[in-house]
Amino acid sequence: MSEPESAIVGVDFTPTTLRLILSELDGEILRQEEHPLPELDDEAAWAWEVGGRISTLFASEGGKRYALAIGVACPGTVDPVSGRIEECLANDEWEGLNVVASLRQHIDAPVVALARVEAALRGEAALGNAAGTFDAMYVSLVDGPAAAILTSGRILGGAHHRAGGLPAFPELESDRPLIGEDLEQATALLADLACLVDPSVVIIHGLPEHADALRPVLQRVLNEVLPGAQVAPGALGDRAALIGALKAAAIVAYEGERADDES
Repeated sequence: MSEPESAIVGVDFTPTTLRLILSELDGEILRQEEHPLPELDDEAAWAWEVGGRISTLFASEGGKRYALAIGVACPGTVDPVSGRIEECLANDEWEGLNVVASLRQHIDAPVVALARVEAALRGEAALGNAAGTFDAMYVSLVDGPAAAILTSGRILGGAHHRAGGLPAFPELESDRPLIGEDLEQATALLADLACLVDPSVVIIHGLPEHADALRPVLQRVLNEVLPGAQVAPGALGDRAALIGALKAAAIVAYEGERADDES
C-alpha cells in the first residue's frame, strides 16, 4: 500500500456557512465543500464542528492524503501570532475564539488564521482581478465593511491588526440600496483611502444593491484624483476568502514539510 500524500486545506467560515477546499501544494484542487454552520455554544463546539468537517474531507479521499497545512479565513480581526479572533462584528460570541489552538487539538498540522477580508485580497491577488499587481485595495461591504491593502506586494497589517477598518462607513442594509448621502460618504471615504495607499486596482465586493452603485461613482472620483486606478468587482465573488485561506496554508506548508524531513 502506497504512503499517503500531503495536501493543504483552506477554510472559510461565517456565522451561517462553512466552506472547505482541499488542494495539492502545487494548486491542483482535489475537493470543495460547503456546509451550513449551526449555532455553536463555545470554542470546543466550534472546534469539533470545523475540525470534524476537515477530518471528513480527508476521509473522503480514502486515507490517501494527510494535512500538510491549514489556512482559516475568519469573520473578524485576527491576531496573526496567536491565531485568535480579537473582534467579530458578525458574532460577538466568537470574540476570543482561538482558531489555531482549537484546531491543533484535533489535527496535527500547522494552522494559520487570518481575517476574511485579508484572505479575500490574497485570493483576488492570486487568481482574480488583483492578479499581477503589487498594490491593490480590496473592500468588502459584507465584512464590516472593511478593507484590506496590498502595498509593494505585502498586505498591510497595522499595529493592532486593524489596518483597513472603515468605522466611518455608512450603515448598510440588505433591503436598502446605497444612494444619496450614504453613497457620497462611502465614496469620499474610499477615495481618501485610495489616495493614501495609491493602488492600481480597487476591488469592491458586496451585495449588488450596494457594490453596483458604489463602483461607478468611485471610479469617476478616482479618475479625477488618482488617474490610472481601476475600480473592479471581485472576480472570485464569495470564493475569494476561501482561495486566500488556501494560499495562506501554502505559505506555512513548509513547516509540515520540515517536520516530515525530521521524522
